[in-house]
Amino acid sequence: MPVYLALFRGINVSGHNMIKMDALKKLMEAEGYINVETYIQSGNVVFESPQTNRDKIAKDLEILMYKEYGHNVVIFILEEADLAKIVANNPYAKREPEGQGVKKFFVAFLSGTPGGAGIDQLKKYNRGDDVFKVIDNVLYLKLATSAADSKLTNVFIENKMNIKATTRNWNTTLKMLEMLEGRR
Repeated sequence: MPVYLALFRGINVSGHNMIKMDALKKLMEAEGYINVETYIQSGNVVFESPQTNRDKIAKDLEILMYKEYGHNVVIFILEEADLAKIVANNPYAKREPEGQGVKKFFVAFLSGTPGGAGIDQLKKYNRGDDVFKVIDNVLYLKLATSAADSKLTNVFIENKMNIKATTRNWNTTLKMLEMLEGRR
């Protein structure tokens, strides 16, 4: 049975769109998703489903979130091969966790491949020493200090590129890949 990773955009951030992961797990299981496992409170869920259409899974989960919680949540669905490629393509970090302290490497998962105009807009308005590189539908970030100090937020990225984005730090990205690999 196919194994998927669902990335929920914009839940449990700064007290907005609060959804407890144990409640989400139970809700997804009640809807027929199998072996549901969550990771931290920011909306990372590994699960199995006989459904093979990832767009349908995302849409079904988005509808479920609205019906159950009243939240309009964008959900990204990936498979192990997708995340393995994303990790392998990171131009700033190798497949090893960042050490303690401020996290500087992030991955923004994008709802599509941005056009050149969107990338130009991001470059034009990015202030500071943060750097980024777009590869396919992924924005790799290397921040000068921390995410709290960066202008490269999901909202900023979405406004400049005219696409949806959800961002995870490098350690979380690696952990999610490990969870997917553990399902083989």
